[in-house]
Amino acid sequence: MVIHSASDPRPRTTLCGDYFYNYFTRGLDILFDGQTHKIKKFVLHTNYPGHADFNSYIKCNFVIQGSNSSLSFLLMVGFMCLCLTDTHVSLLLAEVNNSKQTITPSTKWDQVKEILGDSGRAAIQTQGSTSNPFGSTFVYGYQNIAFEVMKNGYIATVTLFQS
Repeated sequence: MVIHSASDPRPRTTLCGDYFYNYFTRGLDILFDGQTHKIKKFVLHTNYPGHADFNSYIKCNFVIQGSNSSLSFLLMVGFMCLCLTDTHVSLLLAEVNNSKQTITPSTKWDQVKEILGDSGRAAIQTQGSTSNPFGSTFVYGYQNIAFEVMKNGYIATVTLFQS
């Protein structure tokens, strides 16, 4: 019997697929590779009203620092809330917001383009238009980062990944 055999001669078609860990109270999703169980991408949610995911996630207090032509990441994602109070986070974000090269959940898309440059045409994301009363969003890509932007110019999600 195959179940008692040390090796299975059948092709491995039932390999584990990629999977998400969702941290709704941190505004964060993490995608893991199903084979290596290493992180493939982070999805950071802004919890902005007018998005299909509004009120499903707490706002992730991310900070993305852009510098010159290359984008370097200074990410203080929702995990920092584990050890900092809301007051500390607010003070930290207020200090960071003074920088013109900083992207936070409250940054509008026009400001992002000033910091990172034009990303070209957007992909349109409909998210099941029959069940979504808010309409489509636009996804703009840069190297290792994608922004989902709502029609009002606010960022809905930021996805970080390795290319």
